[in-house]
Amino acid sequence: KMGCISAYLQKIRGRVKLDRVRELVRQYPVFCFLLLLLLLSTVLLNRYIHIIIVFWSFLAGVVTFYCSLGPESLLPNVFVSIKPKTKQELFPLGHSCAVCGKIKCKRHRPTLLLENYQPWLDLKVPSKVDASLSEILELVLENFVYPWYRDITDDEAFVDELRVTLRFFAAVLVDVASLITQKLLKVSMKHIEIISKARQKVKNSEYLQQAALEEYGPDLHVALRSRRDELLYLRNLTEMLFPYILPPKATDCRSLTLLIREVLAGSVFLPSLDYLADPNPINDTVNHLILIFINNSPHEEAKEPTSTLVPFLQKYSDTRNKKPSVLKLELKEIREQQDLLFRFMNFLKQEGAVHVLQFCLAVEEFNDRILCPELSDSAKMMLHEEVKKIYETYCLDESVDKIRFDPFIVEEIRNIAEGPYAEVVKLQTMRCLFEAYEHVLSLLENVFTPMFCHSDEVSIFIKK
Repeated sequence: KMGCISAYLQKIRGRVKLDRVRELVRQYPVFCFLLLLLLLSTVLLNRYIHIIIVFWSFLAGVVTFYCSLGPESLLPNVFVSIKPKTKQELFPLGHSCAVCGKIKCKRHRPTLLLENYQPWLDLKVPSKVDASLSEILELVLENFVYPWYRDITDDEAFVDELRVTLRFFAAVLVDVASLITQKLLKVSMKHIEIISKARQKVKNSEYLQQAALEEYGPDLHVALRSRRDELLYLRNLTEMLFPYILPPKATDCRSLTLLIREVLAGSVFLPSLDYLADPNPINDTVNHLILIFINNSPHEEAKEPTSTLVPFLQKYSDTRNKKPSVLKLELKEIREQQDLLFRFMNFLKQEGAVHVLQFCLAVEEFNDRILCPELSDSAKMMLHEEVKKIYETYCLDESVDKIRFDPFIVEEIRNIAEGPYAEVVKLQTMRCLFEAYEHVLSLLENVFTPMFCHSDEVSIFIKK
């Protein structure tokens, strides 16, 4: 029995290798023909091996240069003048760091960029557009998530996380003009050229599709071979898009990425490509757009008032789950437990933002001391030194622990720090230090606490 199994496995391996050879010959017919010709010449004309070696050397040089200059090659570039393309950034406009406010900050982790973690910041759309987009995304959940998820549980926590992820996906902007001019136009012109060549070769339109496929030859896209290959290609493409369409560290959750991959590839991208491949709706859409552009008649005036601008998908991503979750921690709860606070500080150290928490603690201690009704001169001098230390540590541009504040906050703190020590009592009634504290507290609650709840530190704490 073991001998039969081993023989069967050998046959399968042979078939797999044969399929690989066939695929290689189909993709590179000219190269395979030259290789076979050289092999036959070497065997049959071994007396002229010194001449054939020249052709083998030439072929080896061609292969070496092809591998060296290929876009996906692991070999080093042999020409210094050819520079690799710079990696495209998700937000190339140079948005500043959420902590220090510096553009392209090198100290803090990339996940600290508020625009990377919350790309919908400062993004507002008309309320009708927001409602329509919310309805579309809700239909995606109703059709592809809830039918099987409601059989498992009625807890909405997972769906709430999925809504936030979909909001992130919808908020990431795409350069449509660059996509059309640099990608779609080239592909469209290539397709039109191949179809015109195929039309010249056949007289009957029934054979046009087969002629076009033959005209493509080895350049035929892998997704066009079969329905299964198309779905596999879309799955791989979706996984390649994850670093751009998912929040930072979201790909660490394998179950979430698999679910989003299947929903996007099988339920969004595949039907969309089927729709685009159908000529009837595409022709109707193109004709309708052309009629809109060439129509010189005046447009009807809008009868309804302009809808107000609302934050992008804010209402859609609101939490539906009313049950308390052990995985969701509040900043107050973290500060009350020494073990959690210690783990939270370790997490902030890893993120390069422990000074954010230190600022809150320093301001709280300062407020407790300055609210004393009767301050002696020595106490005022000590408080003035504390203000100078806070200003130099957290407000100066050259400070490594700089935190981004509004300019008027920095200006008022600077006036107190550089003025006479007796004026430190003005901070009892001024709002600058209070607003700076509120800003940093909001940063801790809305950015770092959710990140901490998804970190390994909390997982280890819960397991205990």
